[in-house]
Amino acid sequence: MTMSPTFARDERGATLVEFALVTPVLLLALVACFDFTRALNAYVTVANAAREGARYASIIDDPDTTKVRAYLITRVAPLDTSVSAFGVTLAPLVRTNPTWSPDAPAPTRFTVVVTYQWHSSTWLIGRFFSAASGSPTFASSSSMEAVR
Repeated sequence: MTMSPTFARDERGATLVEFALVTPVLLLALVACFDFTRALNAYVTVANAAREGARYASIIDDPDTTKVRAYLITRVAPLDTSVSAFGVTLAPLVRTNPTWSPDAPAPTRFTVVVTYQWHSSTWLIGRFFSAASGSPTFASSSSMEAVR
């Protein structure tokens, strides 16, 4: 069986085959870029929430974890704020310093730790951030002295 010379030089359909080979790779790269951007946004939001939570805890009377968490839920709009994904812990630390007198007690320092369980849309970016689980936890902490 011999091929005709016209059939061997016919390039109709070659563009379609090239497009079919390249399109999945380009789509994966595009989705990976969007996913990486989502991860960066989540990390920055968690870091800002920790700072803002520490500031809030330092200016309110009788701060506790539930008050700080309720305040931060209104500030982290793009994140999933369910209990399993978004965690806030408040740790007051009273410093004992011999130079402080009973009339002027040592200031209280509040440390707020914010954690967020992020889920990727693609396996590629999920493995980039966390090789073991594919869904990393972003965490950030911030400390501030009470302003009272």
